This record gives sequence, structure tokens and C-alpha cells, in this order.
Amino acid sequence: MRVVVVNSGGWGPRGPQVAAGVAEAWRRAAGGSVDVLPLADGRSGTAEALSGVRDVVVLSDATLVAPGTDRADAVRNGSSRPLGTLLASALTTDVRTVLVALGADAGTGTAWADGGAGMLVGLADGLGVPVRDSSRLVAGGAALRGVTADALPDLGALRRALAGRDVRVAHRAPDALLGLGGLAGGLVPDVLDAAAAQDLERALGDLVHAIAGARAGTLVGRDLLGAATSSTTSARAISDHARELGALRGGAAGGGAALALAALGVPLVPAAPLVADLVGVTSAVAQADLVVVVVPVLDGDESHDGVLPAVADAALDAAVPVVVLAGTSLSGRREWSALGVAAVHETGWAVPDDVLGADGAVQDWAAERVARIARTWRL
Repeated sequence: MRVVVVNSGGWGPRGPQVAAGVAEAWRRAAGGSVDVLPLADGRSGTAEALSGVRDVVVLSDATLVAPGTDRADAVRNGSSRPLGTLLASALTTDVRTVLVALGADAGTGTAWADGGAGMLVGLADGLGVPVRDSSRLVAGGAALRGVTADALPDLGALRRALAGRDVRVAHRAPDALLGLGGLAGGLVPDVLDAAAAQDLERALGDLVHAIAGARAGTLVGRDLLGAATSSTTSARAISDHARELGALRGGAAGGGAALALAALGVPLVPAAPLVADLVGVTSAVAQADLVVVVVPVLDGDESHDGVLPAVADAALDAAVPVVVLAGTSLSGRREWSALGVAAVHETGWAVPDDVLGADGAVQDWAAERVARIARTWRL
């Protein structure tokens, strides 16, 4: 019997170790071949999951958060400039694919909510593109109120620098930057109060309008707007394009950095299916008799935007059963069975330390839990 063990993105950078621990316990209990397939969903741990894939460099927003960062202060004053600096540096290499992993949640995992304004400055500085008003653009989301297209770097020049390079944004959630379900609204009440969120929404709206104006003025927006016309730079055309950008699926990822990158022609793609494709999930699952997915929490987010649906789709095509080991399951049978999951076993594991000991080996009680489950699935 061949088993493939997959970790979800919820375990963070130690996800592959969690999967390896479960695989070892499963192998000891049931024998057979048990392989580990590290996966991620754009959050912290994406670089680790792709460490074995050649010619791919991963830039992650989660790696740019300093320990102890105040959440509210980061949202109001944090800047995405370091991300732009990293991207500019990556473009100087000959690596084939640059993957910008934007899976952290604003206020909890991302150290900014500036709509990517700072990222544009960092990228422009690294590429030698002048910026007229960099101090305002790097001062955080709260400083963007009233910003105009004149303050932005030359988006046409930045887009040309990206042309011909395989740069992609891997986002976890499909949220747009603006609107009720947008970035600012999602920060209430845990990070911002309603009044502060409204102020941030207005500031981000001004930035989006400025980006729309800059794109229209330089005819950079052909791919989103269709063929350019003489009315491209009209106020109405700019407003229409701003609404289009503000509602762009995935635009809120990375504190809005995804939207700024999309404005430069970088495609936004769901992270989990992209990572699954890069590591060869389809081939690995097709050769297995059983797939085991290990998640800390099985909920709506994991079922829709996480690793599980990407793996379940491949398993369904190959007629291979999928079993989920969930620390806690908040999803009912109807929801997870619709994905093609055969069974869910709750484990009580919430963090990697619940599975792994100080030496990195699987803990005895976790191994016993895995053994009981493995024996029920021995074919």
C-alpha cells in the first residue's frame, strides 16, 4: 500500500516536518510505502514547500513581519516597501519564476495595509525608476488620503521591467481590496474600529483611483480595459477602471500589494493549486492508494482556499481516497464529503509542537493516534 501524506498551510514553516512525523508514525503502524508531499497555500511555509523545486524563488510577505509588531500600528503606518525591494533584487537574477506569496492576513501576518504603495516605491528604487513623492507612499495606509497619480512612479517603466519575466502573485483568499468584504472591512473589530476602518477604506480608494489614472495616462491598462481609446484618460474611464481594480479578485492579498502588482500586469493566482502544480501533486496522487491531509483546523477557509481542495481534486480524478487528520473540525460531513473526502479524524493538534517533540521526532501520543487511524485504513 502506498500512502502520501500532505500538510496544509496552517502549520506554517514547520508543515513539512509535521507531515514527515505523521508519515513516520503511519509507516511504523501499517507498513508499506509512505511518502511526504509538502504543500502550502501562500502563507508562511510556502518557500519551504517549494524548496525542492528548481528555478523558483519565493518572496513571502510573512517573512517581513518583525516579532512583536503592533497590529493596529502596522495597519495604519506599515509599509510594503521591503517587498518591492526584494522583488527588484529577484529581477536581477536569472531565476525562471518569481513567486510572490501573499497569504498572510493583514493585521495578523502582514506588516502593512497600504495597498502596495510602498511596494511600488521599493520596486522603483531598485530598478532606478524615479518617484516624485516617496515619503508619502511609504508612510502607511493612513497617509494615502488624497494621493494622486502624479505621486506614483512611472507604472509603464515598472511594467516594462517585469515584461518577459515569469512573476506571479500567489494569494490565499479571493478578497477584493475595496468594499464591504475588502481589506479595511476585514480588520473590524479585531484590529481597527469602524471609524478607523472607514478612513483606511477612503485612503485606499484614493490610491486605487491614482493607480487607475496612472495606468490610463500611460496606456498601461490595455490588458484589463481592452483596446485603448481616445477616452482612456477621461474622468469617467478612470473612475470605471478604479472600480474594476478595487473589485479585483485577490487584490487585498498582502495588505493590497497584490492589487499594485496586478496593475503592473502580474497575474494573481490562488496559491494552493499553483503550489500543488509546481510540486507535482497530480502525479504523486495518481500513484498512491491513499492520501492523508494533515490540517490544524478544518473549516470553510481550508475547504475553499486551502490545500485540501487542490489535493482532493487530484485524488478525485485518480479515484484515490482522501483522509483528513484535523486538529479540530468545524466542517460537517456534507461539506467535506462534497470535496471527495472519505473521512475526517480529529486529533486535537493545534500547533506543530502538539505533533513534534523538541528533537523534531513525532511525539509518542501523536504517534499512537496516527497508528490507530492507520490501522483502520490498512488495505
